[in-house]
Amino acid sequence: MFWIGGNATRSKSPELMQRIKDYIEGYFDRYSELPTVRDIAGAVSIAASSVHRHLVAMDAHGMLSYENGKLSTDRIDKLTCPVNYAAVVGSIPCGTPEECEAQVEAYLPLPVDCFGNGKFYALRASGSSMIDAQINDGDLVIIREQQTADVGDIVVALTNEDKNTLKRLCFDETKQSYYLHPENREMEDIYVSDLRIQGVATHIIKAI
Repeated sequence: MFWIGGNATRSKSPELMQRIKDYIEGYFDRYSELPTVRDIAGAVSIAASSVHRHLVAMDAHGMLSYENGKLSTDRIDKLTCPVNYAAVVGSIPCGTPEECEAQVEAYLPLPVDCFGNGKFYALRASGSSMIDAQINDGDLVIIREQQTADVGDIVVALTNEDKNTLKRLCFDETKQSYYLHPENREMEDIYVSDLRIQGVATHIIKAI
């Protein structure tokens, strides 16, 4: 017997409770929202009042959370983790500095647990100047928007000609000057008199 609110109720079928849970999670996968009690009742062919009693019992047994009419499961909680959306803004050349395309292609959800908080955008790398940093043509580079960077960071920066480029930020002690270093042994460093940082690369998304 299960005891709920001081009243005895008949033992609930474990198989039916599992069907209800599977339906709830499958519904969320398909529609990105939770089903109503009536939806569940129709799916498992029982009365809505019986669904409510089953949900209360399932909550008591830790199968799901059912509080104030709000449903959730451990799996749904993981699927609804906080995200930031990064605009995919075309390509940025990794060969010679050129302007990146600013037209948004899509918005990419970035889980906070993996990428952290902040304002991000994503650039599609083209060319070969960053191949030694494992950034290849077609890779998506996740950029955190900021105007400062540390030496050694891979940055999006504007050159003297207001051209946008993705390079590693370095400092020449002899010349007392910052410069942009391509991660390709066949390419030369880029010295700039007025370095303007537009963001720092934090992650690379690539096809395997």
